[in-house]
Amino acid sequence: MSAPFLDNLRPLLERMALAFPDPRPRERAVEMALGMLCGEMPKTITNALVFNQHQGDWSADYRLFSASKWEPDKFFEPVLEEALRLSDSGPILGVIDDTLLRKTGRQIPGTAYARDPLSPPFHTNLVLGQRFLEVGVLVRANEDKPYRAIPVSFQHTPPLKAPARASQAEKAVVKELAKKQNMSTMGRKLVANLRERIDQFPGAHERQLLIIGDGSFANRTFLRQLPERTTVACRVRKDAKMRRALLPGEARQGNRQYGDHLPTPEALLADPTIPLQTLKLHNGYREVTVQFKLIKEVCWQKVTGQASGTLLLLKPLHYRLRQGDKLLYKQPCYLFIAGDLLDIALILRSCLARWEIEVGFRDQKTILGVGNPQVRNQQSVSKTPAFQSAIYGALLLTSIATLDDTRSAVFPPRQPWQKRPVYRPPVRDLANLVKKQIEDERKHQSSPGTAVS
Repeated sequence: MSAPFLDNLRPLLERMALAFPDPRPRERAVEMALGMLCGEMPKTITNALVFNQHQGDWSADYRLFSASKWEPDKFFEPVLEEALRLSDSGPILGVIDDTLLRKTGRQIPGTAYARDPLSPPFHTNLVLGQRFLEVGVLVRANEDKPYRAIPVSFQHTPPLKAPARASQAEKAVVKELAKKQNMSTMGRKLVANLRERIDQFPGAHERQLLIIGDGSFANRTFLRQLPERTTVACRVRKDAKMRRALLPGEARQGNRQYGDHLPTPEALLADPTIPLQTLKLHNGYREVTVQFKLIKEVCWQKVTGQASGTLLLLKPLHYRLRQGDKLLYKQPCYLFIAGDLLDIALILRSCLARWEIEVGFRDQKTILGVGNPQVRNQQSVSKTPAFQSAIYGALLLTSIATLDDTRSAVFPPRQPWQKRPVYRPPVRDLANLVKKQIEDERKHQSSPGTAVS
């Protein structure tokens, strides 16, 4: 029985399973990936084994994450390769952000209290969870489709904590180390690692890498000493203090290293003497008219030092999702671009598509159950979410390569009350499609007169 989607997904999972040095668990890893994708909620290892109709001892499946020596980056390697192959020619578009996987047990390795991102602005709540940092590559089927944020790295970044009975001297040492091993430091390492991984593929060495981050990465730890052929655009505060860079012809008087002080980004956007440019873009959902101002040769002395960058100041977009709905994007956006300045239209499209990584976090947690496996081993708590995130990336890439990322007739018809247009297949529908094709494959193999492989 032909199942084109499954026939394209399974070879990609088999290539990903080559990350296991020992050939014995490779087939088990492919079956575990399909079981986690199609098993019932919660997406635990037990439910994955139940879907796979696994008989016998289950300990070997748990040892895939606790004892097998494999690196998550190697498991992501085929996903990165396919994402680069399907991406638009020219610069490689990437996004970076962190997410919190909720936990209930305090003894789970890497678990700590963190700020609840869903807490109201007037009261900060604390929740137990594990912090992960994701780097994704933006890929789309064609120019009329929205981007997909394909995860290519999912790194566990727990905070450093002193032992329970540590002395004051030991606590002081851990406190100093925690300042150097924060989210920005790990993010800079992941970007440098991604640049090295990209350079290993033929034809990708010369392609520029563009990384889009939110305001939490607009600091000196992340923006200084960027890798070669890498540009980073981050959101900055409206009152950031910057200066003009010294032009080649200007004389350096004494210890002068910078030009004149610049007004704040908010004041620059309101300055009528700076020309306002307009650009129309199609983000895959609708045509968006973006009004912006570009300020070149800017030094953010406390962050990037003497290395100059570019300020990109965006007017509010002002649009509604539907008639009569509330007005969205009422605030302007201020971006600082460190590194070589690329095409402005490309940077704006990437900034508009940065939200796709948030969509990916929602789908990975609520649909694919990233963080749900009930594991306690030190290696398992970091490798299992990375394993699931890589499966999510493989699922999206298969949708782009096989279905042109379109909800075609292979999916069941929508319900009558679902009136909104569908721009791409929902992840839940993709997972259900894989589940249906596996069940049809089992029925075909078990039917009379059919040889069971």
